[in-house]
Amino acid sequence: MPLYLYENKKTGEVVEVLQGMKELHEYSGIDNREKGLWRRVYVNPTLSVDTQVDAFDSHNFANSVSKKNDSYGDLFERSAEASKKRAERYGGKDPVKEKYYSDYNKMTNGKLHPQQQKEKFNKAVEKADKAGIKIEL
Repeated sequence: MPLYLYENKKTGEVVEVLQGMKELHEYSGIDNREKGLWRRVYVNPTLSVDTQVDAFDSHNFANSVSKKNDSYGDLFERSAEASKKRAERYGGKDPVKEKYYSDYNKMTNGKLHPQQQKEKFNKAVEKADKAGIKIEL
């Protein structure tokens, strides 16, 4: 049963009343002696749709992006955010991403995924930069 708000015209007191959707929406006080003193207050509904997507549930993620007109880039951004959340929780490594890389590795007879190659190259550049070696491409 939904909650409806009623305000006392004299005192300004607001009460929440449980009423069925098919009931007559009137309130006359607790003992029904204050007929006409209470008016219904209409408020805008506040909805929160998929503001917190569970990074560990693939179905939740799929549902959060399925009925939106997001671009392909937006989808990748959301996926990257979920990956960051998983990595934070598991000490810097995203288990879903690692499994994907492992499956790719098995499928391609030991080749690294292109993103893995990029990550490996960037780490090597950082390591060289710390050692004082400048790499330019």
